[in-house]
Amino acid sequence: MSSPPSSPPGTQPPDPARWGRSRVATATLTVALFVLAGVAAAGIDEPVHEVMQHGVRLAVVLICAVVGLALVAWLLLRPRPAEPSTLGWFSAVVSVLCLLATVFVWVAVAADDTLTGAPGTAVTTQADATSYLREDDRDGMQQIPTGVMIQTAQFTDANNVRLTGYLWQRLPAGADTKAAAVELPAAVDGGATEQVYVHTNSDNTQTVGWKLRTTLREQFDYSHYPLDRQVIWATMWPKTPGTVLVPDFAAYPPWVSESAFGLYTGMVTGEWRLHYTSFSMGESTTRTTLGRSDATTDTTIPAMHFSTGITRAFLSPLLDRLVPLIVITLLVFASLFVVTTDNDRRSLAGFSTWTVIGFCGAMMLVVAVQHSSLRSSTGSTGVVYAEYFYFILYLVIALVAFNVVEYTSTRRFRFLDWNGNMAARLLYWPVVTTLLLATTVVVFLL
Repeated sequence: MSSPPSSPPGTQPPDPARWGRSRVATATLTVALFVLAGVAAAGIDEPVHEVMQHGVRLAVVLICAVVGLALVAWLLLRPRPAEPSTLGWFSAVVSVLCLLATVFVWVAVAADDTLTGAPGTAVTTQADATSYLREDDRDGMQQIPTGVMIQTAQFTDANNVRLTGYLWQRLPAGADTKAAAVELPAAVDGGATEQVYVHTNSDNTQTVGWKLRTTLREQFDYSHYPLDRQVIWATMWPKTPGTVLVPDFAAYPPWVSESAFGLYTGMVTGEWRLHYTSFSMGESTTRTTLGRSDATTDTTIPAMHFSTGITRAFLSPLLDRLVPLIVITLLVFASLFVVTTDNDRRSLAGFSTWTVIGFCGAMMLVVAVQHSSLRSSTGSTGVVYAEYFYFILYLVIALVAFNVVEYTSTRRFRFLDWNGNMAARLLYWPVVTTLLLATTVVVFLL
């Protein structure tokens, strides 16, 4: 009959009772996390399409699921220092769980159907517009039905977008049609200046159409780049006092925001995916009388907005940023395997402390150059989501350089000295993926 394996010299044999109590506590915590995840998930019918409405609850579900599955892996693998391979498998499981949760958030954000970002109060029928004007005490003003059809939209820089298409208005039969009775306050240049047709209607009105060519300057939000969504809105003011612009819904099919009415069906969207179009009503405050004696500084101008929601096709820009960073991350991880205090292995690998530090410095410079390129391409004044990839890599490279210095010094942490710097290798990928998941959850869900 074989005897149980003896414990390594200098260590105490494991206490079965203590080990059993630890497993029971871990199993209890796992069940509690899954119950909490189930409670938080209740009421989220389509998690992939309802990120914006239930961001905090979805964050709780993800965190509980990842931690709970990691604890299940701990119970099944029983990782312990005496068997480094079990620790390696557990490290791989944790890394994969964090990566899968991160990818899930990416897909959920890209597929989210929430209609957000359009200014003013959305209207989908003439009755909605009339009701808004009544509540705003403007129902006595002359209404000018106005419609647009955008043919092309092109970002010329981070804050300017070039639009071309058509704008039309239904005006009284005797109205002046030399120029459109509309003003685009956000237009840098151009506008609706070239008349292309006049059509006489049976109700004693005339429909006048103009060619629309303009560049609008707006403040776009790139904080979620490359998973960002933007709203291009054309704000329109009436030129004539006592009039108000309303959407010409009679010129469109029954309005459905997701059908992208008001856009040319053959419109080239490039790296963008059309999300919705909408008309909305609002008002603008100029805080000046504009020199008019019948106005005050708090007089508001009725505004009509035509908004186009677009979502970036994130796969291409995401891979464009991630692939070089993944290569650098792999190279930095490989540098941990040449760290050794064994003289024979050191001479074989050509390793020295300064060699690895120099390598880390070179990688840091490459990352900094790509980071600068990202800042230039987005033109954002704040921190965008993709920048966190670089921040994480800055931290990881710095930790690797610190690990090399500490491991090869005469006074070392026993933790780092264990099994030939095994701790740093086991922690590398869980640290990278956990930081990636944490920043993703904070940026998109909290």
